[in-house]
Amino acid sequence: MHQKEQTGFYPQLDSLRAIAVLLVIISHWFADNHFLNKYTANGILGVTLFFVLSGFLITGILLKSKTKMELGGSAGTAFKIFYIRRSLRIFPVYYLLLFVLLIFNIVSIRESFWWHFLYGSNFYFWINNAFAGSLSHLWSLAVEEQFYLVWPALILLVPRRYLTGVLLAGVLTGVLFRLAIVTNTSDMGRLLMPGSLDSFCIGGLLAYGRNDGKRWYNYYLGIQQWFVLLALALLLFVHLPAFRSLAPAPFSAFYLLFITVAFGILINRVTYTVHTPVLKQVLNNKALLYIGKISYGVYLFHNFIPYLYEVQLPTFLQPLSLYIVQGLRFIVLMVIASVSWFLIEKPVLQLKSRFEYNPKQ
Repeated sequence: MHQKEQTGFYPQLDSLRAIAVLLVIISHWFADNHFLNKYTANGILGVTLFFVLSGFLITGILLKSKTKMELGGSAGTAFKIFYIRRSLRIFPVYYLLLFVLLIFNIVSIRESFWWHFLYGSNFYFWINNAFAGSLSHLWSLAVEEQFYLVWPALILLVPRRYLTGVLLAGVLTGVLFRLAIVTNTSDMGRLLMPGSLDSFCIGGLLAYGRNDGKRWYNYYLGIQQWFVLLALALLLFVHLPAFRSLAPAPFSAFYLLFITVAFGILINRVTYTVHTPVLKQVLNNKALLYIGKISYGVYLFHNFIPYLYEVQLPTFLQPLSLYIVQGLRFIVLMVIASVSWFLIEKPVLQLKSRFEYNPKQ
């Protein structure tokens, strides 16, 4: 077994986080008819990748706590440690941003502040059947937080022999939920946590199969290369413009499942072993690894940069103005996210070492 599997640390996942956040930035910073967005749903791809990553990593963390519980640890302590550590990771910079926006009423946040404060952004957008400009990306953070509310109870309290069934039921629930509420004019079902549950559960299945050495997971490893080809075929197929234009409205309920399966296969591949030289070069890229490390701040701040930072260029640069402006904005975003990481997030994360789950507690 590789050292990265023994420690539970997968540096390649930072690169995947970077790719995910870059896809979201492209989706939000460029027009829908721009060639970068015209042929692929970058925002959906990026957020779905984040959700599958969360399902994989959070389930792995909880399974380790479950093992300690089985050795005599307290369930109450397991829950407490999990939520304290998650809070240290998520809350400080998120609430600091919200209060800065509130004080200056940036992007008119006062109208919906309490929805965002209570991680109900997705419900707010769902009720209004519309996003809210620079605040729109907060829906996915709300979905993540709602996932954290229910997932520990399932993983920690459900007997291991039932977890495969529970996770598969979660995959089915996500698809059926979207299928039940999709219409010809709106597909906002993914904004509610049950509508994204299959993404979390696919990641959870991979973590569970690996952690417990399930027979079906070992069979999967034996033919993993064929599943990689399947993942690539799925991503290509569902993004063909001709197919997407002809697909009936209910297909969108399955669209996310196809993407989720593809990303689950990719995550398992790169965390188990990376044989492909090109893939290995990409995932070990220092720039991607760094962006992945600060990706929470990058995601949190990126949608406010166009609102706060306008650039006026001389006439002779107008043909390239879009790319120059976006490049300058990206530099500003990296600076802000880096400051957030080194001054707020990293120091706070060091406190997590004080909250380790000891079975004797």
